[in-house]
Amino acid sequence: MEKYTAKVSSVTTAEVIVCGGGCAGVVAAIASARNGVKTILVEKTSIVGGTATNGLVGPFMTCFDPSGKQQIIKGIFNEIIERMEEKGGAVHPSKTGAVSNYGCYIKLRHNNVTPFHPETLKMVLLEMLVEAGVECYLNTTILDVEKEGDRVTGIVAFDGNDLRLFEGKIVIDCTGDAFVNVKAGAACEMEDVETGLQPMTLFFWIYNADDEKIEEFLSQDEETRYLPYHHIIEKARQEGKFNINRNKIGMYHMVNPGEWRLNTTRIQGRNPVDSKDMNQAYMDGMRQVDFLMEFFKQLPGLENARLAQVGANVGVRESRRIIGEYILTEQDMIENTEFQDTIALCSYPVDLHPAKGALTGTSYKKEHTDVADVYEIPFRILLTRDLDNVLTAGRCVSATHEALGAIRIMPSVFAMAQAAGTAAALAVRSDIKLKQLDTKRLQEILEEQGQCLKRHK
Repeated sequence: MEKYTAKVSSVTTAEVIVCGGGCAGVVAAIASARNGVKTILVEKTSIVGGTATNGLVGPFMTCFDPSGKQQIIKGIFNEIIERMEEKGGAVHPSKTGAVSNYGCYIKLRHNNVTPFHPETLKMVLLEMLVEAGVECYLNTTILDVEKEGDRVTGIVAFDGNDLRLFEGKIVIDCTGDAFVNVKAGAACEMEDVETGLQPMTLFFWIYNADDEKIEEFLSQDEETRYLPYHHIIEKARQEGKFNINRNKIGMYHMVNPGEWRLNTTRIQGRNPVDSKDMNQAYMDGMRQVDFLMEFFKQLPGLENARLAQVGANVGVRESRRIIGEYILTEQDMIENTEFQDTIALCSYPVDLHPAKGALTGTSYKKEHTDVADVYEIPFRILLTRDLDNVLTAGRCVSATHEALGAIRIMPSVFAMAQAAGTAAALAVRSDIKLKQLDTKRLQEILEEQGQCLKRHK
């Protein structure tokens, strides 16, 4: 591979390089730095938090078991929520209950979600990065990697003026699309865009909604509550007046009265790793938002709603997935496979939005068997099979299409990222390879730092 050293304006060294400053990248960087190693975070935008901030995606889905009795994802994730709550920008999931407007009234494992204000999240994440001593390079786009054998030795990036080289002992790929892995030649897989890949969504945020009127209307019957405004949409669809492939208005109450986050656009048939397609996807989403704001005028409680903000980025549910030391499967979740290297727990269902059609995520897969109440996520799905010093966190971990449909939610992403950052620091401090890591020691550290790895019996 070509060396860039002669072309770069500066070389910056650290022990751990985290690529991507979304939820996964921020938490991985904080965990790494808190565990005593010099850590650099490289992010292409000026805002950290990724889909949760730039993309307005929310709320955080459940971090509890289905009964709502045990919080199974804690650690840095819980610290972030508590800090936001102190600023008036979140409601702790222990307070949101089982079936609520915060979770779009959905029964299937949408208990104990976390509504939050995206601006508050930006502030909290930046505060925590600074406190941890992470060296942040924002507005810096990763272009390529330098590699020796099966090790990534450097990350080549463009800061808007010059090429920069970041050198480190361990790299954590939190790009969402496994970009570092791909540039380093590691094997990845992705579903067919037309027939299998989950669609994208452009989230948006409204204010001036009539909460009481919405509640009254949606309380008419069970179907109306679970599928908000379904009957009105189906009538409009039959009349050719609703051309978005959604059978309900996906709406999640935010922190302040009258404010809702909308997960209702649906962008199908676009490739999330193709720049031309992503440009078109955003335009598709904006047209749908414009249509929906007009359509809302006939929906009880939304007649006077106003548009507050549209996500700056399209929300991507799924793109490339790495081939790791282990590939997590739906069967693992159904059977609650016990792993020796468990680094997180999760309870979310397999939520696959269709590549075609209008059904909701968890309902279109008719042969679906519900997963165990709580299941385990192993460390090995973060380890790239083909690379010696690369960890991966976020939606591009090593899992099947079905398994990813469950663990792609942000709470489990936070948990996996904390494990990745902690593992990177532990490997550096022990001067060992990632695949030689003592996972028992990793588990001990995670539990010492507040993470939950065992379900209460």
